[in-house]
Amino acid sequence: MSNARREKTREKLGFDTEKIKKKEEKIRLKALEEQKKRELWRQSIEEKPLYKVLIKGAIGFDIADALLGLLEMVGDIFSGIIGLLYVILSIFTVKSLRLTIAVLAVMLVDLVIGLIPGIGTAVDFVFCSNYINRSMIKGYVEDDPIIKRRINIISLIGLFVIVGCSFALTKLIMRCF
Repeated sequence: MSNARREKTREKLGFDTEKIKKKEEKIRLKALEEQKKRELWRQSIEEKPLYKVLIKGAIGFDIADALLGLLEMVGDIFSGIIGLLYVILSIFTVKSLRLTIAVLAVMLVDLVIGLIPGIGTAVDFVFCSNYINRSMIKGYVEDDPIIKRRINIISLIGLFVIVGCSFALTKLIMRCF
């Protein structure tokens, strides 16, 4: 009984007891284990060929999209295909719903901008959707808190963009029939 009182007094005074030390060690080991799992996950994603191509080629894809945009619809088709690859990477390889919604929203904005004759081609030279998607995916995989915050904001806005586009498309289809 005096041992229990002594431990309580030591705890009140702020001295570490064996129990507290064991708990802290257990928490530290668990954090190290989670960090190792996260590192293995990151390495497995970085080894994927699709990840390597899309991360390294983002700027080139944006330049090609802008140049192909000079030919009506060709740039939009190219942009859509590359954007779809980013969506596939985010949903099947990275497996993040928020990231997928953010990537899809950026892709849709790029497609809608590209469909505007004349102005869309000019804006394609400035709006680099592939580079944006690249930075979001890379930041998510590298566990960058700033990028993750941006992904959360873009995915929330993107959810409204996707719902709005779906609603507008449904209205358009309903008018045709």
